[in-house]
Amino acid sequence: MRILRGAPALPPPRGGDGTPEQRQRRSAGPQTAPPRTAAERFAKAVWGPLLGLVVNLVLVAVKLVAGIASGSSALLADAGHSGADLANNVLVLGSLVYARRPADETHPYGHDRAEVLAAIASAFLLGGAALFFGWDSIQKLIEGTPTPTPLALYVALGTLVVKLVVMRVETRIARTVSSQAVAADARDNLSDVFSSLAVILGVLGARLGHPRLDGAAGVVIALLILWTGFQIGATATHELLDHNLDPQLLNQVRAAASAVPQVRRVRAATGRAHGSDVLVELSIEVDPTMTVAEAAGVAQRVRQAVFEAVPEVGDVVVELNTDHLARLWGRLQ
Repeated sequence: MRILRGAPALPPPRGGDGTPEQRQRRSAGPQTAPPRTAAERFAKAVWGPLLGLVVNLVLVAVKLVAGIASGSSALLADAGHSGADLANNVLVLGSLVYARRPADETHPYGHDRAEVLAAIASAFLLGGAALFFGWDSIQKLIEGTPTPTPLALYVALGTLVVKLVVMRVETRIARTVSSQAVAADARDNLSDVFSSLAVILGVLGARLGHPRLDGAAGVVIALLILWTGFQIGATATHELLDHNLDPQLLNQVRAAASAVPQVRRVRAATGRAHGSDVLVELSIEVDPTMTVAEAAGVAQRVRQAVFEAVPEVGDVVVELNTDHLARLWGRLQ
């Protein structure tokens, strides 16, 4: 982490509650602002995976019983998907509990990336479930299965409605608290919606005289699970590899810094996501004749301008540079 050149180092973001400056800035914001402290985030985020945990416990039991009773391989495959969702809920809850731990000497940025690790674990879990149930459904597609009873259709319709509700709730929570783990859980619920549609189509096809369509629906479910796992894993990997911020966000940061008086030019602007926070690094050009105190004041005003213009930014590191050519030209004159 770079520090102010020629000025006292500003403290790094303290995961959880943040620096005193961040706490003051956050408390001064509107009451409707997203939660920023670890306790506030946890209090809001935990309800999403808890709701999913309860729902998936019920769905696993219902789908297993209904799948066996109705003879639907697609519904049994979907029961396995719900079982993977259940494990995913446990992972997300565990990551949220760990992520709320405050920053310490060995983790000066906090523990927010535990949520990213949970998202990657979820991706592997979903991939394994997809391969297992995909192979099982292919075998049943080749061999054929008995025609499912209407019970499988009713359970699939009920699952579709319930998962739509859970998905909307978790998506809203994930956006509010900027949690990648909860967002991954919400996207997993979206795959459940599609898989329920596949079950419905498979059961209807089988009852209309095409029994292998039920197995085909199971294959579709497996592919949907696999694709969802890939997307979740790719998104989490981007954050672990410190992928640069969105260009639009960086342009907003540049504009805010450039508008500060005495900033001649913004040479570079980079950043990365760190859990719920966005960390930004700026390199600005100032007058080379400034004193250290004056330059530090400009850097502080740049930080404050970025905080006000881009609320999602959690911390800004400013590197001061000077126009060496202009300084040399001044000496020659």
